[in-house]
Amino acid sequence: MQLLASLFVAGAAVASNAAVAVQANAPPSTMSCSTIQHHADYKGNDIRSIKRETVNDCCADCAAAPDCVVAVWYEGTCWLKNVVGTRTLLGNSTAVFPQRSNDRTSPSGLTEATTQSLPLKNIQAGYAYAKGHRQGTYKMVTELRGCQTRVEMSAGPIAPYHEDVTFVFRGPMDIYNIAIFQPAKSKTWSRVSSYSRTSATNLVFMNNGNPQKYKGLSPQGYATADGRGFAPEEPTPFRGRLDDGSNPSNRYGGPGNTTGVEVNIMQRQRCTRDVCKGYFDQAYGARGWSGSKVFVAKVKMDGVHGLPAIWALNSQVVRANQYGCNCRGRADPGGCGELDIAEAIQRGSSALSTHNYWLDANPSDGHDTWTTRPTNEPATFVAILDERSGVIKVLRLGGDDFAAFDVDAISADAMNALIQHPI
Repeated sequence: MQLLASLFVAGAAVASNAAVAVQANAPPSTMSCSTIQHHADYKGNDIRSIKRETVNDCCADCAAAPDCVVAVWYEGTCWLKNVVGTRTLLGNSTAVFPQRSNDRTSPSGLTEATTQSLPLKNIQAGYAYAKGHRQGTYKMVTELRGCQTRVEMSAGPIAPYHEDVTFVFRGPMDIYNIAIFQPAKSKTWSRVSSYSRTSATNLVFMNNGNPQKYKGLSPQGYATADGRGFAPEEPTPFRGRLDDGSNPSNRYGGPGNTTGVEVNIMQRQRCTRDVCKGYFDQAYGARGWSGSKVFVAKVKMDGVHGLPAIWALNSQVVRANQYGCNCRGRADPGGCGELDIAEAIQRGSSALSTHNYWLDANPSDGHDTWTTRPTNEPATFVAILDERSGVIKVLRLGGDDFAAFDVDAISADAMNALIQHPI
């Protein structure tokens, strides 16, 4: 409550130039706001305040006021602002940005992001892989039964990660937020997928718990809320907690037994032959993210116990059999690709490693101790895979820094500053 009170004083509800809130008739509400941000405030720059029962009415007020570029609705009051200031956390508030047909000053989700910079000064650790044209081959699985494969060529600045990629999480770990950004045509990077503990957009949690694996088919399927089991019908809302292995002494137990519970994330769209490479199951074969992408996750890991990890895989790996017949293999060479973003590789150690296993590279490159487990409070991990610049990089920021990525879009300038930021 003390934090909320301090934010209330510093944020939307009190400003030196703000008028006393009055009741007025609201313009017709059509919720014409292109961006809606929950628990968000923008300090100062208030032009007036109005008593409003709903955020829809607040949106309509801002859209009707030519000088309003953002409005914050908090406890029944709508605060209209003529400048997008610094974004801060304010519980139970909602910030809205109007969308106008002749919009020049009002930021939609895209314009609002353009005015913001990312918290580069808060980068705590990072590792950048050497840039260069990458090419090589891997064995693409064409049929799971009998593990039939053929040689596939892959080439490009970030090969093979320009192909569609999934991101994998292993416990013990708490996952709070996920965002994935990709370049858009409007000189921005759009948030194409996201997760919080209350909602998810274009993102589903999968695992290798599908019992059809005992019949020689793909083990991939929707995960239950705790990540352990198989949800056969529909994607299940994930609760955000991945436990440690139930029996770490069983060296053959696999994920959830020897090691922590594992889930991987995919888009909601199912594969088709013209989109997905290699083998996939018709019912549960989902798409990953192809092309350039920036992955952001706010997580907290358990102490020195277990082997928590976050890594990226070519989606073909999980669509076939992650721990059986797949295009990745083990160790070097890297096959169709595995980028370890933050992996604990030794029980009892606080160190996290990053390694890049790709195509014919042998040995792989990386760093065994690029950062440490975030145990006392969450951290924000970022993985950059950018075709235009050839940058492959991992970063760590503070947990609160995820708020800067909790937007619908980030300007190309801001994202490029992050991509090119020296380590």
